[in-house]
Amino acid sequence: MKKNEIIKIGYLLFYTILITFFLVYYHGHLKMWIKTMFTKPYVTSCSNTLPNKDEYTWLIHAYVPDHNAGSEWMAHAMNKYLIQEKGQKVNVISNKSSVDMYERVKIIRKDDTENVKGAIERARVLLTHHGMEGAAAKTALLCKKPLVILLHDHNRYNGLREYKRLLKDNIYAVCNSEWIKDYYKNIGVSSIVVYPPVRWQEYTVVSSHEYVTLINTNVNKGGEIFVEIAKRMPETKFLGIKGAYNKQIFELSVPNITYLDSTPYIKDIYSRTDILLMPSKEESWGRTAIEAMSSGIPVIAHPTPGLKESCGSAGIFCDRNDIDAWVREIHRLKTDRNYYDKKSSECLARAKELDPDKQMEQFSEWIKTLVWKED
Repeated sequence: MKKNEIIKIGYLLFYTILITFFLVYYHGHLKMWIKTMFTKPYVTSCSNTLPNKDEYTWLIHAYVPDHNAGSEWMAHAMNKYLIQEKGQKVNVISNKSSVDMYERVKIIRKDDTENVKGAIERARVLLTHHGMEGAAAKTALLCKKPLVILLHDHNRYNGLREYKRLLKDNIYAVCNSEWIKDYYKNIGVSSIVVYPPVRWQEYTVVSSHEYVTLINTNVNKGGEIFVEIAKRMPETKFLGIKGAYNKQIFELSVPNITYLDSTPYIKDIYSRTDILLMPSKEESWGRTAIEAMSSGIPVIAHPTPGLKESCGSAGIFCDRNDIDAWVREIHRLKTDRNYYDKKSSECLARAKELDPDKQMEQFSEWIKTLVWKED
């Protein structure tokens, strides 16, 4: 083989390796860039109307009371605080909704183009999360509005990096835990931490101690693990609550499991719950844990970073794949009254410790400072 041919092959191998490295390393970012490029904003134009300093607008896929998931209830709790405590006006633009107003939050369906345009133009700040971030970022850029993204998980890295490129210093984040804030810190987006707000007094119930409960029976939340635990404890009554998203696991052949539909009246569930299970594979915080703890209901959880942060020492932690450990802890709580009472007291104390008023006050003051910054 001639020397020139060897050199050509060397160059070919070098560039092949370089291109392969680029595609592998930047695949997620490249994919997000292409996706964002073809994403349309909510409106085609914006007037130069001065924003209402007391009005905020969300651009999201779904909202309560139709979509009962932790992220939506977190958003709603923040909205209620802005409205009730600070006298602000809050709009939610949702892909669909069965109501136009919910607890003073105005809900506008996305296909109501006239009201959508008005709510965006009047807004001081736009907010978004979960799958609508690209369209919201394009809208924020078009209408020159600061954009706040609520970060509920660790699957937004490439997206957040792309929106930072697009909006520069006009993008902000509310992180639902300290570990989520730390996870995204290298992107350089200004952020604060707001734990999903749970006022313990609003979730206090007197429980009948009837069921061991799982809320949201999808695979990630542990629907299959829940079934296996119930099979091991045929004398114990289990309650599975249908979640608002992803395929739900129902094993109707297990006689000691009762399944109920998703409900906005979650206190009705806690009033029947003796122990809450959270065998989640991924959980960035775990709002339902704190809701249950507000009534002194012990929580057994898989030790995700979020559940360890939310539950603290009040939580009981078992690896989600160790079914025997879950059975042992449930049995101990069911048979050792002193142990149950000890964990119940610790749970109630943890829920009180996480009273949201201080963080909500910080959030309301922080969001007022956000303004559009030109290059």
